[in-house]
Amino acid sequence: MSSSLVIAVDDMDSMSATTEMDSMNAADMDSMSSVEEIAVDQVMPESDKKQLDDESKEYYDNGALHFEYSYLDGQLHGTSKEYHETGEPKAEIVYDRGKQVSARYFLRNGKLERETRYVSGKKNETQMEYYTTGELFRERKFINGKLEGLEKEYYQNGKLKAERNYINGKKEGSAKGYHKNGNLQGDWIFQGGAPVSATIYYRTGELWLEHSAFDASGRLNGISLEYDKQGSLIAERYYVDDQLVKRKRKLDWFMFF
Repeated sequence: MSSSLVIAVDDMDSMSATTEMDSMNAADMDSMSSVEEIAVDQVMPESDKKQLDDESKEYYDNGALHFEYSYLDGQLHGTSKEYHETGEPKAEIVYDRGKQVSARYFLRNGKLERETRYVSGKKNETQMEYYTTGELFRERKFINGKLEGLEKEYYQNGKLKAERNYINGKKEGSAKGYHKNGNLQGDWIFQGGAPVSATIYYRTGELWLEHSAFDASGRLNGISLEYDKQGSLIAERYYVDDQLVKRKRKLDWFMFF
C-alpha cells in the first residue's frame, strides 16, 4: 500500500517510519457470493427452455431456500436472490437477458456489504466494511477491480478517521488522517501511488513533523523537521529506508551565553 495514516505521537523519540501497511488488499474479495459466479451471458439449452418456468429455486440440504432464479426465454433476467442457510438475504443480482446489471451483497445482520453496477461495460463497485460490533469501518469504490475515487475510514464513534483518493488503483493527491478528537492528524501528498511529502500534527492541532525526503519509491531517506507546539524547530530527524536512525536536537543560541 503504500502508507496509511495511523501515526502515534506518544513516543516521538522512538518513532521509526511514519508509515504502516494497510491490513487489507484491494483485491481481497474472497467473500464473493456464489450466485455471482453465474456466467452473465448464460443461455439455457433449447431442449431445456420448454420445461423452464419463469422462476426456479434451489435449496440447502436442510431444506432452507438457497437460490431463487428469474429467467426470460432461458436467460437470467430480473432479480435472482441468494440466502444464508439461516434464511437471511445474502445477495440480490439483477440481470437483463443474461447480462448482469447490478448486485447487492448483505451481511447476516442485514447490513449492505457491497454494491456492484455495470456502467458502459465497466464494473463499478462500492464496498463497505464494518467493525465486529457493527459500526461502519470503511467505504471505498472499485472500477474493474481497481480502487477509484475517495476512500473513507471511520472510528467506531462514527467520526472520520482517514480519507484517501485513488486513480486507477493508486493513491493520488491528498490523503488525510484525523485524530479521534477530530483534529487533522496528517496530510500526505501522493503522486502515482508514492508519497512525496507529509505533514503531521499533534492531537491538539499544532504542527509536529514535516517530511519531504521521500525517494522515488516512496521511502523516507533524508532529513525531516520536528517542531514543538509553539512552532519552534526543535530537532532534525534522519531516516534511512523509512527507519529513524538519528534525532538531532536544535539548541537555542542563547544557551551558550
